[in-house]
Amino acid sequence: MAARNLWICLVLALGPALPVGAAAQGIQVVDAWSRPTPPGIDVGVAYFTIRNSGKSDRLMSVSSPVAKRSEMHNSSMKDGVMKMEALKPVEIGSGASTSFEPNGKHVMLVGLKRPLKEGDVFRLVLTFANAGAVEARVRVRGSDGARKDHPSQMQH
Repeated sequence: MAARNLWICLVLALGPALPVGAAAQGIQVVDAWSRPTPPGIDVGVAYFTIRNSGKSDRLMSVSSPVAKRSEMHNSSMKDGVMKMEALKPVEIGSGASTSFEPNGKHVMLVGLKRPLKEGDVFRLVLTFANAGAVEARVRVRGSDGARKDHPSQMQH
Protein backbone atom coordinates (compact mmCIF):
# COMPACT_ATOMS: atom_id res chain seq x y z
CA MET A 1 0.00 0.00 0.00
CA ALA A 2 2.81 2.42 0.90
CA ALA A 3 4.57 1.66 -2.40
CA ARG A 4 1.35 2.38 -4.30
CA ASN A 5 0.90 5.72 -2.50
CA LEU A 6 4.53 6.61 -3.23
CA TRP A 7 3.97 5.78 -6.92
CA ILE A 8 0.83 7.95 -7.04
CA CYS A 9 2.68 10.86 -5.39
CA LEU A 10 5.58 10.47 -7.81
CA VAL A 11 3.27 10.47 -10.84
CA LEU A 12 1.40 13.54 -9.56
CA ALA A 13 4.64 15.37 -8.81
CA LEU A 14 6.31 14.59 -12.13
CA GLY A 15 3.21 14.83 -14.33
CA PRO A 16 3.42 18.60 -14.90
CA ALA A 17 7.11 18.22 -15.80
CA LEU A 18 6.38 15.98 -18.77
CA PRO A 19 6.94 17.65 -22.13
CA VAL A 20 3.97 18.81 -24.15
CA GLY A 21 2.89 15.73 -26.09
CA ALA A 22 4.28 13.08 -23.75
CA ALA A 23 5.62 10.04 -25.60
CA ALA A 24 4.06 6.60 -25.98
CA GLN A 25 6.79 4.20 -27.16
CA GLY A 26 8.50 7.08 -28.94
CA ILE A 27 5.29 8.44 -30.50
CA GLN A 28 4.31 12.05 -29.76
CA VAL A 29 1.17 13.74 -31.05
CA VAL A 30 1.57 17.52 -30.90
CA ASP A 31 -0.27 20.65 -32.01
CA ALA A 32 -3.64 18.92 -32.47
CA TRP A 33 -6.27 21.36 -33.66
CA SER A 34 -9.54 21.69 -35.52
CA ARG A 35 -11.76 24.38 -37.00
CA PRO A 36 -15.23 25.38 -35.78
CA THR A 37 -18.19 24.00 -37.72
CA PRO A 38 -21.22 26.04 -38.77
CA PRO A 39 -24.59 25.02 -37.29
CA GLY A 40 -26.17 22.14 -39.19
CA ILE A 41 -22.87 20.84 -40.57
CA ASP A 42 -21.99 17.38 -39.24
CA VAL A 43 -18.50 17.01 -40.73
CA GLY A 44 -15.34 18.39 -39.14
CA VAL A 45 -11.58 17.98 -39.42
CA ALA A 46 -8.61 17.39 -37.16
CA TYR A 47 -4.97 18.23 -37.79
CA PHE A 48 -1.82 17.35 -35.81
CA THR A 49 1.81 16.34 -36.09
CA ILE A 50 3.13 12.89 -35.18
CA ARG A 51 6.76 12.68 -34.08
CA ASN A 52 8.41 9.29 -33.81
CA SER A 53 11.61 9.00 -31.76
CA GLY A 54 11.24 5.21 -31.47
CA LYS A 55 11.04 2.36 -33.94
CA SER A 56 9.09 2.69 -37.19
CA ASP A 57 5.34 2.50 -36.62
CA ARG A 58 2.10 2.82 -38.57
CA LEU A 59 -0.97 4.88 -37.79
CA MET A 60 -3.74 2.33 -38.37
CA SER A 61 -6.90 4.23 -37.41
CA VAL A 62 -8.39 7.20 -35.59
CA SER A 63 -11.54 7.68 -33.52
CA SER A 64 -13.22 10.40 -31.48
CA PRO A 65 -16.25 10.50 -29.20
CA VAL A 66 -17.41 13.72 -30.93
CA ALA A 67 -18.18 11.88 -34.21
CA LYS A 68 -19.82 8.69 -35.40
CA ARG A 69 -16.77 7.96 -37.60
CA SER A 70 -13.26 9.28 -37.98
CA GLU A 71 -11.46 8.71 -41.26
CA MET A 72 -7.92 9.42 -42.45
CA HIS A 73 -7.88 11.25 -45.80
CA ASN A 74 -5.44 12.97 -48.10
CA SER A 75 -6.26 16.01 -50.23
CA SER A 76 -4.23 16.69 -53.32
CA MET A 77 -4.45 18.75 -56.48
CA LYS A 78 -4.73 16.67 -59.65
CA ASP A 79 -5.33 18.19 -63.10
CA GLY A 80 -6.43 21.45 -61.48
CA VAL A 81 -9.01 19.71 -59.28
CA MET A 82 -8.73 19.16 -55.52
CA LYS A 83 -9.25 15.46 -54.78
CA MET A 84 -9.72 13.72 -51.47
CA GLU A 85 -8.86 10.04 -51.02
CA ALA A 86 -8.99 7.69 -48.05
CA LEU A 87 -5.60 6.92 -46.55
CA LYS A 88 -4.33 3.46 -45.82
CA PRO A 89 -2.21 3.05 -42.69
CA VAL A 90 0.33 5.87 -42.49
CA GLU A 91 3.97 4.86 -42.00
CA ILE A 92 5.97 6.99 -39.55
CA GLY A 93 9.63 6.05 -39.81
CA SER A 94 12.06 6.02 -36.92
CA GLY A 95 13.15 9.58 -36.21
CA ALA A 96 10.55 10.97 -38.63
CA SER A 97 7.60 13.34 -38.32
CA THR A 98 4.34 13.31 -40.24
CA SER A 99 1.94 16.25 -40.36
CA PHE A 100 -1.80 16.10 -40.85
CA GLU A 101 -2.60 19.60 -42.12
CA PRO A 102 -4.93 21.57 -44.40
CA ASN A 103 -4.61 20.59 -48.07
CA GLY A 104 -2.83 17.35 -47.18
CA LYS A 105 -3.32 14.45 -44.80
CA HIS A 106 -6.14 15.09 -42.32
CA VAL A 107 -8.78 13.37 -40.22
CA MET A 108 -12.41 13.75 -41.26
CA LEU A 109 -14.85 13.66 -38.35
CA VAL A 110 -18.06 12.32 -39.90
CA GLY A 111 -21.42 12.49 -38.16
CA LEU A 112 -20.52 15.09 -35.55
CA LYS A 113 -22.66 14.72 -32.44
CA ARG A 114 -22.52 18.49 -31.85
CA PRO A 115 -21.04 21.52 -33.61
CA LEU A 116 -17.39 22.24 -32.87
CA LYS A 117 -17.03 25.71 -31.34
CA GLU A 118 -13.90 27.82 -31.01
CA GLY A 119 -12.24 27.06 -27.67
CA ASP A 120 -13.71 23.53 -27.40
CA VAL A 121 -11.33 20.67 -26.64
CA PHE A 122 -12.11 17.09 -27.63
CA ARG A 123 -10.37 13.71 -27.59
CA LEU A 124 -8.92 12.02 -30.65
CA VAL A 125 -7.55 8.50 -30.29
CA LEU A 126 -4.84 7.47 -32.74
CA THR A 127 -4.19 3.73 -32.90
CA PHE A 128 -0.70 2.64 -33.94
CA ALA A 129 0.45 -0.84 -34.93
CA ASN A 130 3.17 -0.87 -32.23
CA ALA A 131 2.48 1.99 -29.80
CA GLY A 132 -1.22 1.13 -29.51
CA ALA A 133 -3.80 3.78 -28.63
CA VAL A 134 -2.50 7.32 -28.13
CA GLU A 135 -4.97 9.99 -27.02
CA ALA A 136 -4.61 13.57 -28.23
CA ARG A 137 -6.49 16.62 -26.99
CA VAL A 138 -7.70 18.62 -29.99
CA ARG A 139 -8.38 22.34 -29.53
CA VAL A 140 -10.86 24.05 -31.83
CA ARG A 141 -9.18 27.23 -33.10
CA GLY A 142 -10.68 30.10 -35.07
CA SER A 143 -12.00 29.40 -38.55
CA ASP A 144 -8.67 30.61 -39.99
CA GLY A 145 -6.83 28.01 -37.90
CA ALA A 146 -4.83 30.68 -36.05
CA ARG A 147 -3.51 29.50 -32.70
CA LYS A 148 -5.00 31.36 -29.76
CA ASP A 149 -4.00 28.72 -27.24
CA HIS A 150 -1.11 26.57 -26.10
CA PRO A 151 -0.17 23.42 -28.04
CA SER A 152 -2.44 20.51 -27.27
CA GLN A 153 -1.32 17.74 -24.98
CA MET A 154 -1.46 14.05 -25.58
CA GLN A 155 -2.04 11.30 -23.04
CA HIS A 156 -1.45 7.58 -23.33
